[in-house]
Amino acid sequence: MQRGICKLCLQTSDLLDSHFIPAAMYKRLRNASTKNLNPVIVTSKVTSSTSRQIKHHLLCSDCEDRFNKNGEMEVLKWVSDGKRFPIVELLGRSVPFSMAQDFTVYSGTTVGIDTEKFAYFALSVVWRAAVHQWDLPFGGMTTVLDLGELEEPIRQYLLGASGMPEDAAVVLNVCTDFGSIGSFYPPARIEKVSSQAFGFLTLGVVFSIYIGSDRSEE
Repeated sequence: MQRGICKLCLQTSDLLDSHFIPAAMYKRLRNASTKNLNPVIVTSKVTSSTSRQIKHHLLCSDCEDRFNKNGEMEVLKWVSDGKRFPIVELLGRSVPFSMAQDFTVYSGTTVGIDTEKFAYFALSVVWRAAVHQWDLPFGGMTTVLDLGELEEPIRQYLLGASGMPEDAAVVLNVCTDFGSIGSFYPPARIEKVSSQAFGFLTLGVVFSIYIGSDRSEE
């Protein structure tokens, strides 16, 4: 630990070595069938296996616990663990909201997903990308995301001081291809949409976060 100001509650406290992507995600990528158990990390310059994780002294223990209970624990119940993919199993026995040629649409609330906790997790990861520039395992740093006027309302929401901002929306896409199930990547700006949007992948689930008053692409 080190002493400092927690980015979420803004109180001076002992700061934990907070993960950008939850530590449990890394554990699920460790491949016991290969000599090197460590996951492959892809950056713009290097692709290699490493045990190093993206982390920084960012949050106090209370705020780490808040992130865990309000979002991370729920998402981990549903994403791929390398053997099972619970959210795909759930959708397979659920009635679709609508169907198209290339995809099927489901109502998360109707099928039994705690959509509030999924939304909380999505906004917590994007917020982490906005309030700190993280060191990458092979050198270089992440790109700081610009949440504009919603950065403070999102912080208040994550802290539990207010509800989810009305100008924010979260959409989930569940992927069943091998590459998506066994991967994650940190948030990045989604280009070529009319609204401000960010996306990231966690073990088969792609989160798309749209913010601002113009969300015609959500």
